[in-house]
Amino acid sequence: MAQDDSFADRLTRRRAMRLGGAAGAAGLTGLAGCLDSLQNSGNSSSGSIDVGAVLPFSGDLSDFGAPMQNALRMAEEDINAAGGPLGRELNVHFEDSTSSSTDGVNAANKLVDTTGVNALFGAVSSGVTISIAQSVSIPKETVHITPASSSPVISTLDDDDYVWRTRTNDRFVAKVMAMIAEQNDASTAAVLYINNDFGSALADVFSSSFGGEVTAEVGYESGQSSYQQLLSELFADDPEFVAFAGYPESGTTILSQWDEEGYGGNWILHTSLLSDDVIGNVGADVMNGMYGVRTKPPSGSATENFVSDYESAYPDAQLFSPYSWNSYDALVSWALAAHAAGTPESPSVKEELRPVATPPGEAVGYDGFESGVSLLDDDTDIDYSGPSGNVNYDSNGDVASDMVIVQVEDGEFVDQETVPAEDLT
Repeated sequence: MAQDDSFADRLTRRRAMRLGGAAGAAGLTGLAGCLDSLQNSGNSSSGSIDVGAVLPFSGDLSDFGAPMQNALRMAEEDINAAGGPLGRELNVHFEDSTSSSTDGVNAANKLVDTTGVNALFGAVSSGVTISIAQSVSIPKETVHITPASSSPVISTLDDDDYVWRTRTNDRFVAKVMAMIAEQNDASTAAVLYINNDFGSALADVFSSSFGGEVTAEVGYESGQSSYQQLLSELFADDPEFVAFAGYPESGTTILSQWDEEGYGGNWILHTSLLSDDVIGNVGADVMNGMYGVRTKPPSGSATENFVSDYESAYPDAQLFSPYSWNSYDALVSWALAAHAAGTPESPSVKEELRPVATPPGEAVGYDGFESGVSLLDDDTDIDYSGPSGNVNYDSNGDVASDMVIVQVEDGEFVDQETVPAEDLT
């Protein structure tokens, strides 16, 4: 390869390689392994940089694991096509959380202690993320960025700035869920939540935000074959709406059994339930008219290009989960911070995450890693924004996004109204 190839040339080749399919990927993996061996046989400062992702490839949240992995792979390829952080190749290693805190912690320990990663990404379940943070990331001083976990509890962790996220705090989601019930003139509502940190925190915020009567707050465990007793308790006082914070696998069973037993009322679904698979499995006719809340999808060329690239790279996959672009931005913002720090070591990288992704600074966008590195090398401040929109990490390591109210119409989640982030703080 010529040393003076432009980034555009490398980007074109990278996208062509993506379309080569699994066989091409396997060949590239073998080549990358050879290169890794050569690099790591010398000075470690010139070897590859390893990071790890703990994602649910099985279990209750497995719908989201593969699309997030795909997005992280896209970011990895874009970063490496531009020369990598500190001029070094970046390798992402993946482990399955199984949507279990125990398995998630074991996976994170393996990545940190055995693989020797410099950063962790994931999980999806807030309970898993919090367990990893408390057992691994914080005590082992490893930067940890979650693209999906949304529990307000994460914002309050005593984490010494090691835990971050590119996904909006669920406090926003819960407030909009309460707003939906009130906009429909509901005087009563109930809350159904999966019994973990994510669910219980959302239930608390919903109940404190809703202006009417909360008739029941019911927690549940996933993996049950029947939720009839739970539904009986939930609908004992005939709530007009139920705010539902759960996951696709158990959520599908609950919504199906609700329909079979003929309970009344309507549902307001958390972002984690806004999956096309849920509609397909429960039935478009059953879900018609149900509401949901999700982060407002960003608009503009960055988002459009990301979607186009994703479709080209993974034509047989679901377009992306709600967390695909958040995953991409998590890895790119970390890589820029590592370059700015001059090292991938977490104590230094955490000091650069806000500066590289928050105003003021020269704008750096999607596929802009090379320009970001050049600006940093020139001692110029940068402000990274990607396909998920701005990545303005606040004092808690959180980002804030506008929210969208959606409703199921003809088998699709259709946007109804945007609620600005500033109205929810």
